[in-house]
Amino acid sequence: MKTYQIHPIPALDDNYIWAICQANHAIIIDPGDAKAVQDFLTAGQLDLVAILITHHHHDHTAGVRDLLAAYPDCALYAHRRHGFDDAIAVDEGATFSQMGLDFDVWQTAGHTENHISYLANIDNKTCVFCGDTLFSAGCGRVFTGTIELLFESMSRFAKMADETVFYPTHEYTLANLHFAKAMATDDYQDSIDKAIAKVCQLRQQNRPSLPTTLAGEWQINVFLQACDANHAQKLAIKHGLTNHTPLAVFDWLREQKNNF
Repeated sequence: MKTYQIHPIPALDDNYIWAICQANHAIIIDPGDAKAVQDFLTAGQLDLVAILITHHHHDHTAGVRDLLAAYPDCALYAHRRHGFDDAIAVDEGATFSQMGLDFDVWQTAGHTENHISYLANIDNKTCVFCGDTLFSAGCGRVFTGTIELLFESMSRFAKMADETVFYPTHEYTLANLHFAKAMATDDYQDSIDKAIAKVCQLRQQNRPSLPTTLAGEWQINVFLQACDANHAQKLAIKHGLTNHTPLAVFDWLREQKNNF
């Protein structure tokens, strides 16, 4: 049985570049900084076999060219509109195998119009490399996508098994939790308080707050809760909203977070 390790490589101000490692090989997701990746690979004596791109933003792609130059046999996977003509183009429904892992590609637009996520069963856990769609206690800001698409993507994640593990690419958790504290219904205040205390301790130790599980997110993520009709109605009542539909509540929450 193959055993894999998944490591966060801190980069830029608050990015995580995820590395899936097995033996002396590695797959890298969203390399916004080539040097951080190269230092990690060198320290672990790892060969880079594949790069996966979730969306076109510079902080997720800036290191790609230097890494491909250093590892010419490395495969690159990206959407055809991510700006890499030499990539293996993938989109909704695509599947591929690398390093003994089978990956499924989901269209998870909203943050951008061509955002994708990569799913794989790694050591008997469904792992989702979700880029900037879902954050712990939050979700991405809408740039070139739409709020409707973001809502659809988050709703799709919400239907997954509680044990699903998500690997977002930013250390936004504490700020998101403070927003959640201001927005959440009374049912979830204790869970959010406990999460804030835990994340504060982790960050004081310079440890990442990620990854996160869907079960954990249901307790702290108001955007995920808004994807459920019952939770959306409770949020709407708490905040005096006239439209109680999940999309309307989700949209309102995103606007509030933009100005928080």
